[in-house]
Amino acid sequence: MKKTLKQLKDERQAALSVMQNLIENAESEDRNLNLDEQATFDENEKTADDMTQRVSRLERSMQLSKTPVVPVTFETQNVGKTDKDLKRFSFTAAATAAYNGQMDGLVRELHQEARNENKSRLFRGVGIPSIVLESRAASDLPAAASEVRPTDVGSFIDQLQANSVLVQAGANFYSGISADRKFPIIADIDSNYLAEDGGSGQPADGSLTNITLSPKKLISVVSMSAEMMTQNASAEAALQRNMARSISATWEKALLGAADLNSNAPASIYATADAVSPVVGTNVDTSDLINMESMILSRNYNPASGRFSYLFNPGVLAKLKAEAGLDYTNGAFIDWANKQINGYNYYVSSNVGTAQTQAAMFGDMSDVHLATFGGLDIISDRYTDAHKGISRLVVVSLNDGKAAHVTTGTTSLVKAEIA
Repeated sequence: MKKTLKQLKDERQAALSVMQNLIENAESEDRNLNLDEQATFDENEKTADDMTQRVSRLERSMQLSKTPVVPVTFETQNVGKTDKDLKRFSFTAAATAAYNGQMDGLVRELHQEARNENKSRLFRGVGIPSIVLESRAASDLPAAASEVRPTDVGSFIDQLQANSVLVQAGANFYSGISADRKFPIIADIDSNYLAEDGGSGQPADGSLTNITLSPKKLISVVSMSAEMMTQNASAEAALQRNMARSISATWEKALLGAADLNSNAPASIYATADAVSPVVGTNVDTSDLINMESMILSRNYNPASGRFSYLFNPGVLAKLKAEAGLDYTNGAFIDWANKQINGYNYYVSSNVGTAQTQAAMFGDMSDVHLATFGGLDIISDRYTDAHKGISRLVVVSLNDGKAAHVTTGTTSLVKAEIA
C-alpha cells in the first residue's frame, strides 16, 4: 500500500530512535554494542537510509508536479538561477551574523537546517548546512542591505576538491555525511572453470570487511575586519576560497605526512603504505618507480578497474627532471607535457612524506575514501585581536579519510623515500 510522506518520515524517526536508544544504553554501561545490538543498529540504519531516500524522492516528485514542463537547457540546470533562496545566502552574511550575534532571515533558517542535519553536533556559532556547501552562488541576484553581493564562484565542496591532490589523483569524496559511515571491502574472491557436468564445485572464498570514516574536528582561524565583511564585493569568493584552501592543506598534511599528524587527526595513509626495498641509489629515480609499479601489480590490483596515480613531493619531481635531462625527455617513460610517468598521471604536493627530502607514493587512489560531515560552524572572536581593529573568524569543520587496504604486504599504496 502506498505510504504518505508523514508515514515515511515516522518510520525513519522510529528507526533513528532505536539506534539512539541502543547507543545510549551501551554508553550508560560504558561498553560497545554487542553482536545482537550491532545487528539491530545496522538494520535500523539501513531502514533510516531507505526512508530518507524515499522521502527525498517523494518530496522532489511533489515539487516537480507543481513545476511546468520546459525544455532542458543550461539555464534550467543552473542551480544559481532555479534555487534563488539558497543563492541569496553568502558566507560573508554568516560571518557577519557570527560577528554581531544577530541571526535572521535566510541565515537563521539555514543555521537551523545545519542543526537538523546533524542533531548530535553542538554548534557554538552560525551553522552552514551541507546543502549550501554543495550549491553555487549566483552573480545576478541583488544583495540585501549590509550584505556582500554573492559572486559567481564554485561551491565550497568544489573548491575543497580542487585543492585536494588526493581527489585529483582519483580518491573517492563524500560530502554531507551526518555520522560514522561504514564502507565495505570485498577481497580474495576466487574464480575457476568447472566441468560441464558439474561434478565438482568451486569452494566459496573471499572476505568482507569494512572501514569506518568518523568525524575529526578541524579548526581554521581567519582574521577579518568588520569593514571587509560589509563593503568588499569580492569578500564572498575570497572567504570561501581561502577557507577551502586552508582546510584542504591541513587535511592533506594529515593524510600524506610521514607519520600521523596527531592523535586527533585522520591517520596518515602515506605512513601505512609499504616501502619499496631496497631503495635504489641516493635519489628516488625511475628504477624506484618501476619497483613501486611492480609491487602493486604483483598484488593483483588492476589498473583497468582502479585509478592508478603517482604522488610526488617537489624533491622527487626535481630529481626526476634532472635525471631526464635538460630536454625533459627520457624515451617514452616520462611525458612532462601531459604530466605522466610510464602512462600514469602524477600529482605534486609538498605534504607527501613531509619528513623526507624526496618522497613518492603510487597505487590505486580509488582505494582512498574521503568524507566531510555535515556543514560548517562559524564562530566570531571579536576580542583577541580587538587592539588591531580586526576580529578572528573560527571555522569548525569535520572530516576524515582512510585507505581501504592497509595491511602490511597487501597495501594498495606503496612508497619510495629518501630522508
